[in-house]
Amino acid sequence: MKNFTKIFFGMLAMIIALASCSKSDDFSKLAEEQRIKDSIENARIQNLLKEQAPQLKSFAIKNFTNPKLDTATGIWYDLIAEGDDASYAYQISSGGYLMYPTAVVNYKVNLLNGADKGNLVDESKEGSPATFTINRDRIILFWQFAFFPKKLSFQGKEVNIGGLTVKGLKKGSKIKAVAPSPFGYDQVAKDKVPANSPLYSEIEVLSISN
Repeated sequence: MKNFTKIFFGMLAMIIALASCSKSDDFSKLAEEQRIKDSIENARIQNLLKEQAPQLKSFAIKNFTNPKLDTATGIWYDLIAEGDDASYAYQISSGGYLMYPTAVVNYKVNLLNGADKGNLVDESKEGSPATFTINRDRIILFWQFAFFPKKLSFQGKEVNIGGLTVKGLKKGSKIKAVAPSPFGYDQVAKDKVPANSPLYSEIEVLSISN
């Protein structure tokens, strides 16, 4: 009986070990598959940024008074008015999460055709500004880059946020910007916006708060 017990538990330990190896192999396989997918997706985006860069530069130079290029995203922008610096402070919560403000804005979004502003595809109505929560569920990534500052302080360290400007948009801020398609609707056709469309936008911030 003792020998049988030893054999049984020995076999059980071997089965558990084999199962653990199998799970570990499955995890490694999934991780590698995800790494490959991420690599392919990053290459796709980088190719689009490179392909659309001349068109965006031409537009910015022609239409912006003070054109600036954000090299990390390929977005060109012109900060027309910085706004009231005391009106809002972008923050990272104690849990390490970026806090998303709500902004009331006047805005326009156009397609980009050549070096000129193309068809108007979206805008706030005159006398009726729009209200947006500044997160990915509510607005395109392009606008997040426009609103948030480049960096924020968290627990005594500078954290890279990735925004276009040093302070981010505040009450009274006005900005014009043109962005590559991956930061708009990317491969998705939405309403009047065809897939893979660079976008031009004008934003005036009337108010901003948590």
